[in-house]
Amino acid sequence: MKRFVLAAVAMAGAIIGGSGSSTSALPSIAPTLGVLVGQDQYVAGVESSLIRFTVSARDLPMDGTASIAVTSYRPVRTREAVREAMEGDLPSVVDTVLYPAADIARDGAGYLDIRVPIEIGVRTRENLQMSAVGVHPVSIGIVIDKQVVDQIVTFVERLPEQTSAPAARGTVQVALVSGLTGPLALQPDGSTVVDASALTRTEQMITAIEDLDMAPLTLLSRPEWINAIERLGDESSDLLTRIDALQSVQFLSVPFADADPDELVVQDASAVFLEQLRRGEDVLRNDIPSAVITRDTFLATAGLSAGSVTLLRDMGFRSVVLTPRAQAETANGASFLADPTRLIRLTFPGGSVDAALADPLLSRTMTDGSRVGADAYLAAQHLFAELRVLRDELLADNDDTRGRTVVVTTFDGAPPSAEFLSALVSSMSTEPDIVLVTLDDAVRSTDPNTTDEGPVELALPTADAPGPDSRPLADIDAQLRSRIDSFAGMLPSGDVRVEMWRRVLEVLPDSSLTDARRREYVNAVDAETTALAGSITLPASTTFTLGGRDSSIRVTMRNDNESDLRVNIRLSSSKLRFGSQNDSVVLPAGTTTSVEIPVQARSNGRFPVVLQLFTPDGAQALGAPVTFTARVNALAGLGQLVTGIALLLLVSWWVHHLRRERRRRSAEVDRTATRHPSLNH
Repeated sequence: MKRFVLAAVAMAGAIIGGSGSSTSALPSIAPTLGVLVGQDQYVAGVESSLIRFTVSARDLPMDGTASIAVTSYRPVRTREAVREAMEGDLPSVVDTVLYPAADIARDGAGYLDIRVPIEIGVRTRENLQMSAVGVHPVSIGIVIDKQVVDQIVTFVERLPEQTSAPAARGTVQVALVSGLTGPLALQPDGSTVVDASALTRTEQMITAIEDLDMAPLTLLSRPEWINAIERLGDESSDLLTRIDALQSVQFLSVPFADADPDELVVQDASAVFLEQLRRGEDVLRNDIPSAVITRDTFLATAGLSAGSVTLLRDMGFRSVVLTPRAQAETANGASFLADPTRLIRLTFPGGSVDAALADPLLSRTMTDGSRVGADAYLAAQHLFAELRVLRDELLADNDDTRGRTVVVTTFDGAPPSAEFLSALVSSMSTEPDIVLVTLDDAVRSTDPNTTDEGPVELALPTADAPGPDSRPLADIDAQLRSRIDSFAGMLPSGDVRVEMWRRVLEVLPDSSLTDARRREYVNAVDAETTALAGSITLPASTTFTLGGRDSSIRVTMRNDNESDLRVNIRLSSSKLRFGSQNDSVVLPAGTTTSVEIPVQARSNGRFPVVLQLFTPDGAQALGAPVTFTARVNALAGLGQLVTGIALLLLVSWWVHHLRRERRRRSAEVDRTATRHPSLNH
């Protein structure tokens, strides 16, 4: 890179009449070019036509020691050559012109307004030679003492001679994916924290799209983020109204949280993903009423396997778009070998779906150009130059540009910066051959990659099973959902706590959560529901006395919660029978309530009775069981009756026995008298 630039400066030195050694020193603070603010993408094929660049500069000496060097290079004819130039490996120098920094006009914002006339034929000192038609790399540098201390490289297309506007040669469809997203806003305690910087980026993106004159775009708008903005209240109403008013925008069908279908399928949680998708679509339709949400194209931001693509197909998606990250994580990156302007076919047991591939190289440019501190406008010019050269490559190979689409996303599908999107779309609007389309339209109008053997297919592998120490999300979801449903039955209808618990449930599948962070959300709901159970106080211990066979037990409970609570009371004992215990009772808020429970004694004595409270559905215990003592005298009257009968029987036996004994003795006396000797005379 330095080799070419120094050659250009040497040429400039010869032009201005000096190439001797320097006697001046560089300034203590080296001046720098800030960012490229604006430029002409084309220059007419007419002598002395102007190219205009607007550039910011810092610490630029205005004492005549600094110059601005503008250098043209031979046109680039391939995408590879474009990228080499972007990275500093520039083609041969064509010409350089030098302008004293002090003589360059500044616009109203203080930026350098550099206007460079070109020449096509005879060389002159004042004009920049651009004799060849095509996309030229052009460098703009600060020169002090014949040294380039800073420079940027952009691209300008020189049009054919006597042509002042680009002509249509072959249409290339481009699908740009942006979005409205932010970090997970719901916190474990149920509060909503909207990241201020992410909200600012969302506002900037909305403004950028509004200014793009109804350019067709595809938006990945995370429903959890949109819902968080809605919960801000009045301060967000204008923002949602503006989103709803966006024109020519396709809103993708996406899960409520950033749920990874591949991860959920592996964890046997396909139902969780379906619920996420439904919830996400409902939120977008509710908060953005004008949005048309269809399950045509799924944007994959991470790798896919046979299971996840089968799930997407079964849910109604007809195609997928793989971001570069998804391409790298799917089938070991095999899709990188395919032409990204055509569709490939993803195959799996039982079917297949078409897939479009985001261009990995263009995605890198968009990602890098959207970073904080990046020169977004310059990066947009690099991407725009590569699109034009891609078109030229296709035409040079006598290939038809129809049936092709260039999909541009960031590496993982995150939104680009609003500044980059604005610069790119406004630059592309100058090119009649580049037509913006939505993702759905792109997939429908793009032809498949084919070889002599037929369409290019990519067989998807089965995803690896989770490790033995991982807890499947399906289990976490099912257990927490069951607990929430049970405790919801305790509270009055419409209680806000239930809504908060269910919102926590909705964000658990978010792929940004670590296991530890996910556990914080689960623990928060557990703590809330446990506190709800703990607001009911039972007597520590007591003794019930049952005076009859059929009686009742009076249980006294206090509800210290601010809401009425419905509970189910269960008693158990080996010596007592209780009636139906399926009915729940309501404990009014802040009061003590006595509840009578019918009971039937089975025997006398003292024995334990276990009492425990449950949620109304009986699924969740509300605290530990409490043991009471029951004293039963229910059988005393029966005992007296039995004793009386026994005594009566005993008396009857003795009466009968005495009478029989008397008769026996009387008979004995009579027999003795008949045997007396006197009776024989």
